[in-house]
Amino acid sequence: MVVKDKLKNLYQLQQVDLKLDGLLEERGDLPAEVEELENKIATLKTQIKENDEYLKKAVVRKKEIDKDLDEVRKRIDKYTEMRIKVKTNREYDALSKQIDNSKEKLQELHKELENIQSKEVVSSKEVDKLRSDFTEEEGVYSSKKVELDELVSLTHDEEKRYLKEREKHAQKVDKQTLARYEMIRKATKGKAVVPVVRRNACGGCYNVLPPQRLMDLRQMEKIFTCDHCGRILVPNEIVEEAARDV
Repeated sequence: MVVKDKLKNLYQLQQVDLKLDGLLEERGDLPAEVEELENKIATLKTQIKENDEYLKKAVVRKKEIDKDLDEVRKRIDKYTEMRIKVKTNREYDALSKQIDNSKEKLQELHKELENIQSKEVVSSKEVDKLRSDFTEEEGVYSSKKVELDELVSLTHDEEKRYLKEREKHAQKVDKQTLARYEMIRKATKGKAVVPVVRRNACGGCYNVLPPQRLMDLRQMEKIFTCDHCGRILVPNEIVEEAARDV
C-alpha cells in the first residue's frame, strides 16, 4: 500500500474514532461508576461468603470441642479413680502425670473455644454490616445500570454503525502502523492523526512545522510525526480527499 492510501485510511479511522469518543463522552462517568460498583459488590460477596464459611466451620469445631471436653473430663475422672487404688508410687506418679496432661488439654480446649466464640461475635457483626453495605451498593448499582443501559440503547445503532466503519478502515492499515496509531492516540487522549493547520502548524499542538517537513509531507513518501507532540501528520490533500469520500 502506498503511503498516501495509508495516511488516508489512518485519517478516516481517526474521524470514526472521534465519533465513537463523542458517544462515550455522552455517557459521562456512568460506565466507570457502574464498573466500580460491580467491583465493590463482587468484593462484598466474597467477604460475606468468607465470613459465612467461617461461622459454619466454627459451629462444627465447637461441637468437636464439646465432644473432646467431655472425653477429657471422663479421662480425668477415670485416672483420678484409678490413682486412689494404686499400690506403688510409680503407678501413682504415672497416673498423676496423665491427669496433669489431661487438665492441660482441658485448658487448651477451653481457650480455643473462647477464641472461637469471640471471633464468632466479631464475624457475625461483620456479616451484618457487609450484608447492609451489599444491599445499599446493589440498590445504587441497579439504578446506575438502568440509567447506563438507557443511554447505551439510545446510541446502540449509531455505535454499531461506527464500529463497523472503524473495522473497515482498520483492516486497511497494517498491524505495525495500527499499533503505532493506537499508542499515539492513547498518549494524546484521542487525536493521533492531525492535519497541518493555519500558519503551517501541527493540528495537535499548534507548533509551527519546519519548511522541510512541509515539503516532505506533500511528497507523501513516508509517514511523519510532529517533533513536539508525536502525532502523525497528514497533508491537507488527504483531509480534502477524505471529506469527499464521506
